[in-house]
Amino acid sequence: MSIENDVLDRLRGMAKTARMWGSPEELECAAMHFTHVLFSSREAGWRLEQTFEKWKSLGAPFAGDADEHAVMRSKMWGADEAKARVQVVQGYVVVWAGLARRADREAVFTPWIEALIDGPQFAGTPDRLNMTLFALMGFVAADPQAYVHALNLERHRIGGHELRPLPVVAPPGPTDAGVTYTRNFTTWQAVIDGISKLIASLTA
Repeated sequence: MSIENDVLDRLRGMAKTARMWGSPEELECAAMHFTHVLFSSREAGWRLEQTFEKWKSLGAPFAGDADEHAVMRSKMWGADEAKARVQVVQGYVVVWAGLARRADREAVFTPWIEALIDGPQFAGTPDRLNMTLFALMGFVAADPQAYVHALNLERHRIGGHELRPLPVVAPPGPTDAGVTYTRNFTTWQAVIDGISKLIASLTA
């Protein structure tokens, strides 16, 4: 199976498991960066702005719930957005350095993963950066269980608890998982439908 088919299958899987991806904005961001890698593999010199335009042409952004996302982020890092972004980068730098990778996927995905590590602003807010790196590195990982274990170690090192998301800025220790997952998001289906539109456009 080609990398392109693998990516399309992963996008379909993300749409089917949408609520596992944090929030509608995080899901949309991670999916968009998958498509960016795919576009880049098709055309040398492809730019992120071109990926944005592709998504916009199909109706993006699909995620709404601006107030709900704002409340979630205020609980995750409050006024410390810069620190949250640094924590995400620090965690994934370590995980990426030690990650056993699938050679075929590594060749295609490494340039953009490392571009995001060097330029985290390309993914937007720290939660979106976190979910995007989580998704892209997970796709490249040769052993998904070892990848999750390494990520848990970094969460514990940075935040004091292996289940605490890297963007959470708080005293070390457990943090309520409800910070992310109990928000009343209403635009999951819009993002799912948007991903389906992107898949259709990629396979037309």
